[in-house]
Amino acid sequence: MKCAAQLAGMLLLGWSCALLAQPTAEPDGADTPSQNGGRAPRLLNPGNVVQRLLQMTPEQRERALEKLAPPRREQILRRLQQFDRLPQPERERQLRLGQMFAKLPPDRQELVRRQIQAFNQMPGGRRRLVGAAFQRLRRLPDDERQVLLASELFRRRYTQAELQMLADLSENLPPPTVEPHP
Repeated sequence: MKCAAQLAGMLLLGWSCALLAQPTAEPDGADTPSQNGGRAPRLLNPGNVVQRLLQMTPEQRERALEKLAPPRREQILRRLQQFDRLPQPERERQLRLGQMFAKLPPDRQELVRRQIQAFNQMPGGRRRLVGAAFQRLRRLPDDERQVLLASELFRRRYTQAELQMLADLSENLPPPTVEPHP
């Protein structure tokens, strides 16, 4: 059971921390140090080996982990330990995010993966700026998000590719709903 929780954590820790971090907006082209050692936040691809491991039985997972190269296995184990150290509410939040992604149809999952790759290839200053806009957009209701994306301010500030990226990611990765605690 602990292995399943760790694997779930690894999946979500890998992409949701960067994905959901509140990046600060920097002026175009700025590349000031950020919290992650001077680099702009990156989005990590949710469709990785961990997601596949989560769909396996515990026995299958153990066999799959044994087949991994030692450096990769160690990387996964480190990420599991990081996840285990998170407070329970954060672990639950990350699990919900992974479930949201898993519920997307395969074509939407692929779209999100492609847009994450494009986001990660952007220069640091643009990545911070677009990341901050993503955080803002994903919290808006659909109608308000569409109005903001179509606004002159957004059209002047972002390229057409960035606008499409913001639309695709904010539509397909809305913030998880917060469930009230009993």
